[in-house]
Amino acid sequence: MKRKTNTTSSSGGAALRALGRTGAFLGLTLLLVLIVLLGVVWVMEKGPSPTMTATFCRSMRETSAIRWIPNIFLTDEEIDAMKSQSTENADTETVNASLIHIAEGSNLSDGETAADAEPALQLIDIAQGTVKGKLLIVKDPSRVILGTSNNLGHQAGLQLTDMVAKYSGVAGINAGGFNDENGRGNGGIPWGLVITDGQLVWGNGGVRYNVVGIDGDGILRVGTMTGQEALAQGVRYGVSFVTHDGVASSLIINGEIQTQNLASGVNPRTAIGQRADGALLLLVLDGRSINTLGATLENVVDVMLQYGAVNAGNLDGGSSSVMVYGGEIINNCASVTGPRYIPTGFIVLPEGESHG
Repeated sequence: MKRKTNTTSSSGGAALRALGRTGAFLGLTLLLVLIVLLGVVWVMEKGPSPTMTATFCRSMRETSAIRWIPNIFLTDEEIDAMKSQSTENADTETVNASLIHIAEGSNLSDGETAADAEPALQLIDIAQGTVKGKLLIVKDPSRVILGTSNNLGHQAGLQLTDMVAKYSGVAGINAGGFNDENGRGNGGIPWGLVITDGQLVWGNGGVRYNVVGIDGDGILRVGTMTGQEALAQGVRYGVSFVTHDGVASSLIINGEIQTQNLASGVNPRTAIGQRADGALLLLVLDGRSINTLGATLENVVDVMLQYGAVNAGNLDGGSSSVMVYGGEIINNCASVTGPRYIPTGFIVLPEGESHG
């Protein structure tokens, strides 16, 4: 009996020693991984290229969950020096509606015949170097409305597929920003301003916001304005967005690039623009994947200009950047937990329907 007990004790001790060796190996491995990651961060933040450092830091700070990473090796003063001046608190030029000529009574632009007319919806794959994503051209701007989640501000948001279905839409993109503490928000509380059906349903009429919206005539309005000024410009559907570091949403106004708003990192992007013929450009660029790290705001402007944008505004990006078409998400959503819950989205109604 004693001999059997000693054998059992010896086996248990061997198992504990093996478990200890395994734990030590895993601990050492994790330590080495951490050292390597810190080394990479150090090189990115303290390396010889100021441009690489600025791009890396801006990319991190545009996120909700890991925007603290630049503070590992950089001071607040060094980080502040990389921030854009932005037009967040500055007056911006008002959109000149006379530059947009929307065809009335048909989908045909001036001089266009039925044979050479663009489709009502045109989906384009964007692949320009490392910049990849989807562009949806909506010929009739009156088909685009702003969708909102249920009981806005008081319940969790909706995934974009559900929001598009709520309005019986055929397509959509995410829209305005929302409160997202530590990257764990439920997408129910919008940031800034929300206008739908010509009513200010979220925000303050006397407060200035960075507005991206569509007026009752189908004109895209972008710029810095109060809620009341947005309503006075006829905005029927509108949202707000600025990056965490306060980079404003205006990208192009009356054909002029808003260069002060372009300092950015590399991340997934969502934006909306409008051509001179009134067609709306709904753009989602992928990121944080093997195929592409993402896009800068300069990349967004380049795509918008290539496709004829006269006005364009930046929308919420990162893990929120999604495009729905045919009931499915058609871009590579960057969120590791699946499509996020959001408060607002620009929805494309079926052909023949409009916001009236």
